[in-house]
Amino acid sequence: MKHKIKWVLILAFVLAVGFVILKITVPFSYAQADLNPPALAFVTELQNDGAIDPKECATRYLFFRTDYHTETPERIKIRMKTVSENEVRVTLYDPSCRDDSIHSSIDRIYLQRKDGKKWIPVRHECAHTGRGKFGWTTEPTS
Repeated sequence: MKHKIKWVLILAFVLAVGFVILKITVPFSYAQADLNPPALAFVTELQNDGAIDPKECATRYLFFRTDYHTETPERIKIRMKTVSENEVRVTLYDPSCRDDSIHSSIDRIYLQRKDGKKWIPVRHECAHTGRGKFGWTTEPTS
């Protein structure tokens, strides 16, 4: 009987540690952010002479009128996943935000192909780590 209790405690400990590691390394949920109309107009205008790569479109949308408007720092990791023939999800991970309360951020920009060529952001989700919070969160940091 003591042997079974020992294994149950070990299993509970391993599960707890696993949960903590997951909470620190990946977001469990994302908050939906409002779309930015001036940024949407900007990326739409960028494509008047032809479509740009969805990664580039999402990056220019997210960093519209910020310090990274024209050049994205190398530390920001960008991935793209095809959702359907005319929809992609671009994930931008910043492991070291230059903010006093946010340490890391993940933004997911969903883009749809319009008129057979232009990529337009249709949804923005985000999560972050920061001061006053444990692991990834969608709540404001202090």
